[in-house]
Amino acid sequence: MQEYFFDKKKISKQNKLVSLKEAINTINDGDVLFLGSFVDTRRPMAAAYEIVRQEKKGLILLAECSLAEDILVGSGCALAWRGCYTGMATFGLSPATLRKIEERKFFPDEIGHIDIILGGMAAMVGSPFVATYATLGSDVVNEEYNRNEYLKNAAGNSEMIPNQKFVLMDDPFYGNGMIKLLPAMPADVAIFHVQQASEKGTAKITGSLGFDHYFVHGARRVILTAEQVVPEEYLQRDPNRNQIPSTAVDMVVEVPWGGHPSQVQNFYDIDIPFIKEYVSLAKTEDGFANWIEEWVIDIDSRDKYLNKLGAGRLQQLRTIPPYGYRQRFR
Repeated sequence: MQEYFFDKKKISKQNKLVSLKEAINTINDGDVLFLGSFVDTRRPMAAAYEIVRQEKKGLILLAECSLAEDILVGSGCALAWRGCYTGMATFGLSPATLRKIEERKFFPDEIGHIDIILGGMAAMVGSPFVATYATLGSDVVNEEYNRNEYLKNAAGNSEMIPNQKFVLMDDPFYGNGMIKLLPAMPADVAIFHVQQASEKGTAKITGSLGFDHYFVHGARRVILTAEQVVPEEYLQRDPNRNQIPSTAVDMVVEVPWGGHPSQVQNFYDIDIPFIKEYVSLAKTEDGFANWIEEWVIDIDSRDKYLNKLGAGRLQQLRTIPPYGYRQRFR
């Protein structure tokens, strides 16, 4: 059992509240980074913006290259990726990621959708690997596209990348043919945006969990950004609805609208015009640079970001009870 799977000696103090700048400052160049949830739902966007402002470099991304990750790739913060999805859902492929791959400035190492789940589960329980039939017969197991050696050499801590991307062997138990041994996928840092968290780190998520409930236990350091920080006693009233325990969390940051422009169920819906504008501009280097300058570099506080969006726009995004989202009518 490798030690880093259990490197979970969390901060003992009761209050884990810090500023966003303080939290992101703990990320080191070359870290393996997991950003929570999936595609355009409950993404830690405010954290991604701050990573860009702090000019982190050489990050290796896990799971996906969607909205939050595309900004890191385009800004030169991320060097490589091991994951299962590169896109912006309805809005097409991740534009900055696609450009950087074509320019050979960003290096993807693809795995299957179920692989990222199994790799996260293995890291969660402290297992060095799991066995699966997933992706056999696909190019995921094609050695021509295997970038494991590149990732291992690029990582700030090479122990966070397995010695091999996978191992193929015959099923020794039931004799059912070839199986794939898939290594665990721990992260140096995992960042999750949640609806509610306490100052101790207990958190409630409503809606899709994505892979968060796995990677929160498979990362060396866990940062929560939350729409609301509420008393621990409030969350303890209904403990079965709390998906993240305080023992798994290092830092908590209160960031209202911290997932914008993605959707955060029961708080606000996806900002479609905002994402459409980003996708259009990010298709070119100059367009991306202009967007980053306007929405990230020139805005050094959350208040400035919200003021720029405007109260009217934000009000139109607020979800409507009891749906948890904003109804749209033709």
